[in-house]
Amino acid sequence: MKTILVPTEDNSAMRSALETALLVARRCDSYMEGFALRWSVAEFAAFDPTGGISLETDKLTTARVEKQARQIFESFMQDHNVPRSTAKTEALSFGWLDDAPQGEDFVGSYGRVFDAIVMSRPDANETFVHNRALYSGLFESGRPILLAPPAPPPQIANNVLIAWNRSTEQARATALAMPLLQKANRVNWWNRSAGTFPMNN
Repeated sequence: MKTILVPTEDNSAMRSALETALLVARRCDSYMEGFALRWSVAEFAAFDPTGGISLETDKLTTARVEKQARQIFESFMQDHNVPRSTAKTEALSFGWLDDAPQGEDFVGSYGRVFDAIVMSRPDANETFVHNRALYSGLFESGRPILLAPPAPPPQIANNVLIAWNRSTEQARATALAMPLLQKANRVNWWNRSAGTFPMNN
């Protein structure tokens, strides 16, 4: 997992997503890239019942959202002494994508060139755009998505439990997680089909 994509937005769960991404990046010497996750103007206009949206106002809002997202992402990296990089290098570093397209579908299309995507876990407080972006990443990117918990974990992938059900999806998920499984101190397997208790490996 040498390259990690972190869709960035101004919400209460973003800190945990960044902390989780950094845990993986430190473990795998990864490059992390952020971009501003924002509404699509066309979709917003389609849902606006009054038809009163101003494109000029929306441009200002978009610029403000992107500036806030970038400040959140870059301030976090600087506070944690992560070096900036202009290329996706195989070393702990970060970069920012300027002028990312609007709309949640970008997570799915752009995420295909990364090894993993990190986002916060959806809950009742998450925005519509966040949940749409999450589904885009899950179903369109073909890459694994790591969902950060509400509070960042102190460590990651030291003790791993795999709920094995013999499905194609399970085999694919396990294969994609192999970089972390190889670094784990302990991996337990739980045969969901047989209902047997986890076994150590």
